[in-house]
Amino acid sequence: MESFTVQGDHQEMPSAADQITREYILESIHLLEQSVHKIEHCLNQLDRNQIWWRPEPELNSIGNLILHLCGNLNQWAVNGIPDLTDERQRELEFSSEVRLTVDELTGMITQTVAQASAAIQSLSPETLLETREIQGFTVTVLGAISHTVPHFVGHTHQIIYLTRLQLGKAYQFDWSPGSQQNRVPI
Repeated sequence: MESFTVQGDHQEMPSAADQITREYILESIHLLEQSVHKIEHCLNQLDRNQIWWRPEPELNSIGNLILHLCGNLNQWAVNGIPDLTDERQRELEFSSEVRLTVDELTGMITQTVAQASAAIQSLSPETLLETREIQGFTVTVLGAISHTVPHFVGHTHQIIYLTRLQLGKAYQFDWSPGSQQNRVPI
């Protein structure tokens, strides 16, 4: 049910721009939260060595992908939307020296998505059209969200693939068609 304001004797319904903004915000946050659920589902099936395993030395581990997701989301949403200074150190996201624990990675990604969701939740139709300088690009806030949310979802699927590649038949599905359990398709 849509909210509306009462002014005098008539009711004022939200504008189309307000409704589109609200739907876009809710869907963006939903996609981020759904991705975190999928990532945590994978992490809970792996040990620390599997999380930091690289299929080839020049390819990324699941741990590196999570560090990269947090770096990108911080740059584009947490700092980019409110136009704050960003101090991202992108090269460290891909380092083979960093080996955080499952709890550290889970805490980091959960906190980053919560901060990004708060930044996205605060937006108005007018703010979505404002421009920002992010990663050397001039983009609208709408463009920043349209960049970082699909980027997050795409790497989430890489994490699922790397988990399945390592576990094979031992991979535990979180949901499958026809199942009513958890209703988060992977």
